[in-house]
Parts: sequence; C-alpha cells; structure tokens
Amino acid sequence: CNSCHTRHEFSAVQARKPQACAICHNGVDHNEFEGYMLSKHGTIYQTRGDAWDWNVRLADAMEKGKMNAPTCAFCHMEYQGKFTHNMVRKARWAFVPMPKIAENLNHPWFTQRKESWVSTCSNCHSDSFARAYLDGMDKGIVSGLDITEKARSVLVKLYNDKLLPGQTTNRPAPPPPEKDDAGGFFQLFWQKGNNPSAIEYVFADMWEHHQIKHYKGLAHMNPGGYTYTEGWSQLIGAAAKINDEDTKLREAAEIRAELKRIAGQKRGDLELDSPTRRAFAGGLGLLAVIAGARLLMRRGR
Repeated sequence: CNSCHTRHEFSAVQARKPQACAICHNGVDHNEFEGYMLSKHGTIYQTRGDAWDWNVRLADAMEKGKMNAPTCAFCHMEYQGKFTHNMVRKARWAFVPMPKIAENLNHPWFTQRKESWVSTCSNCHSDSFARAYLDGMDKGIVSGLDITEKARSVLVKLYNDKLLPGQTTNRPAPPPPEKDDAGGFFQLFWQKGNNPSAIEYVFADMWEHHQIKHYKGLAHMNPGGYTYTEGWSQLIGAAAKINDEDTKLREAAEIRAELKRIAGQKRGDLELDSPTRRAFAGGLGLLAVIAGARLLMRRGR
C-alpha cells in the first residue's frame, strides 16, 4: 500500500494523482509517467487538474469531480464500470512486446481484454474512436517489434558464427546463474572484456529500452517525444548500427579467410573467383603501386 499512498498521511487523494505513480513508472525502460504527462490527457491534467475535486471517488470523478481527462488511476483501475486495485486485469502487451503476444492478438484471451479497454476509453470517447486507436496502437507495436526481431536474428547469427569482436579470445562468461547470450539482459548491467561487444549493448538497449518507449508512447497517446523520438527513430538507428556492423564483421572475416588461403598457395595459383577476392587482390596491387612510387621518389631525392 505504501508504494502508492505513502505512509504517515496514507492519502487516497495523493494516490489518485499521476505523481504517485511516477515513483516507479519512469525512466528508460518504462517511462509511463513521462509519456502520460506529455500526452493530451496529461496536458489537460496539468492545466486543469487544480480545479478537480480529488476527494470524489474515481467512479464519480467525471460527473461530480469535474475531471475532464483520465489519470493513471482512472484508466488502470477501471474495469467494466467498476474501480478496484487490480492494475493488470486489462494488461495485453505485458511489460515488453514479444512475438508470441503479437501472434496471438486474435485469441479470445486478448480480444476480451481489448474489449475492456474499449469500455474504459468509451467513458470519454466514442466506441469507434476507441477501437480505431487501439487497432492503430497494436499495428504500431507490431511494426516496432518487427524491427527489433530482425535485428535480433542478425546478432544471433553473428554470435553463432563466432564473429563478434573478441568472441573466441576475450569473452568472459557472465556471473552465474546468468548464461552467455547475444544481446542478453545482463549486458545492460555487467561488462568484462568483450562481453558485451558494442553492438550487443546496442541491441540490449534496443529491445529493453527503445522498443518499450515506442510501445508505451503509443499506449499513452504520446505521438511525439516517446512514440517517435525516443521510440521509433531509436529503433531505426539501432537496427542501422547492427546491420552496418554485421557487414563489417563479415567482410573482415572473409578477408581473414582469404589471407589464410593465399598464405597456403603459390603466387601463380591465386584464383580471383569472387568479388571479395578480386577486390582484395586489387587492394594488394594498389598498395604495391604506392610502395613503388614512394621508393622511386626516395631514389630521386
């Protein structure tokens, strides 16, 4: 109880205000408070909330308390017209979006909970508006999840191919009971040697922070700062870095393999049967020309 009401006063009025929720619901991985306060709902609360009667029960707040925008408590405590302390009764996407959730959005368990949210939104909005927004929110979350999962597949393949920097030479195991993992949760809180590599940290930051900001921004109707700036654009940036590093690491691996192959062959046996090999051979030739030119200049001097 102290988490919301705080001791000494143990005030229901205090617990009904969004600031009470901000004690826990803020920060890089679950910024519900920031998203709400900068949304249309939060703006109305900040500009009109002083005129509301906070002593009125939540069930009567819209009619008798002059409340003309929902608060955290109003939305999350309301369920089919009644208000309780069960905050997760309508939860659908949980803490972080996952593929298994996206694949089952049409399951009765999820659709029933979606109907509960339509009912909550319909306290102020039309049924059609509520459904349209919730549908758009789901589509947006699925799009963000798709970017994240594609980046995950790139990173996992690098890990399985043992191409991450220092993976075979300087990758200490994480403290037990954690097990090594590509872009794992532990990599946000622990570092040693090349564990995590830079791109793994980028991915951990991506799925644990940026993806959730995107999801929470959509869920709390904050289209600017959190849906786009802190969410979608950060997902795009992280995916670009991961794909870019994948290209560099794989090209470097191919060059190392080519060096090893050349070292085991006579000069006359060199086969230029791939673009990388031809580029590599061309690079060697260019280096030879530069070295020769420098030698001639020195002789001239």
